[in-house]
Amino acid sequence: MLSRASNKSLLILAMCSIVLLFCAIQSSEAAGDQIVLRFAGNLPADHFVTRNQELYAKLVESKTKGRVKIEIYPAGQLFSDKDLVKALPMGAVDMAEATCAQWTGIEPLWLMLDLPLFYKDRKHWHRVLDSEVGKMLQSEFEKKTNVKFLYFLDYGATGQASKTPLRTLEDYKGKRIRGTGEVVLKALQAMGAAPVFLGGGEVYLALQRGTIDAANSGMSSFWERKYYEVTKFISGTDFTLGNFFVGINKTKWQSLPADIQKAMLEAAEEAKISSRIECEKSDNEAMRKLREKGVEIYDPPPKEKERWRQATKPVAHSFFISRGGDKAKLILQMVEKID
Repeated sequence: MLSRASNKSLLILAMCSIVLLFCAIQSSEAAGDQIVLRFAGNLPADHFVTRNQELYAKLVESKTKGRVKIEIYPAGQLFSDKDLVKALPMGAVDMAEATCAQWTGIEPLWLMLDLPLFYKDRKHWHRVLDSEVGKMLQSEFEKKTNVKFLYFLDYGATGQASKTPLRTLEDYKGKRIRGTGEVVLKALQAMGAAPVFLGGGEVYLALQRGTIDAANSGMSSFWERKYYEVTKFISGTDFTLGNFFVGINKTKWQSLPADIQKAMLEAAEEAKISSRIECEKSDNEAMRKLREKGVEIYDPPPKEKERWRQATKPVAHSFFISRGGDKAKLILQMVEKID
């Protein structure tokens, strides 16, 4: 029979073994498997939106001291923008940069992001997104999807690239114009145009062949997709202010340690601010290059722009309310109070 002293020694030995095993596990976890997240995108590798994805990845890696590695897959390498609506919630990809307009079928309140001539200027747009309105849009989105929202990412100002000038409301009458998203299509129709929906890759040929007369898109896209070769006019450089967002599959997010979640949210705030700066630079640079190619960029004077606003507002806002209900009404009231 073992003595009491022997029993005590064995107990101490067992406890030490458990402590050593626990320390070994902790050490293995700290220096062990790196968390790798696949981050899908749809813009070209040299686009400022893709560069923002790269910035976010570097920020997260730095803040987590290398415990998290984010791999970027730009230019639709993993999924097209429209396919991300299913792929991201299902976990077929861990993270994505996606166009907000693609998700309005799931969250109609995001139609607000495409309301034409709705914001006073770029700074007002950002104040709205940083307000309780932005929090509401994020919260409602997360309730309806298996996606954790991280941040809104600026895409930039949009207008219409056209084969003939669009300087007055009357110039839009009967013009076949490619629209982007449900609200923009409704707004163009309210201006007297005949809107059509085309994917970005179809627009150049449609303009070249005369299938359409104009196309609504962003300044950087006008340049990068070489619309200046088939159009010589751009109207309304702030018709809408385009938004993308960055999100992560919610199941994947919930599996991450709390300190990593905190680091990723901090990185998201920094990447959001950077996207705003880089987007404005990109818009200005694209317009400079377009002018060098002989493109006339036209911003209507305040009186004419107000005519456009009054033509589109009843239709666009009514459509927004019809889809978003009382919460849409509340959002419109909240935005009215933001200077």
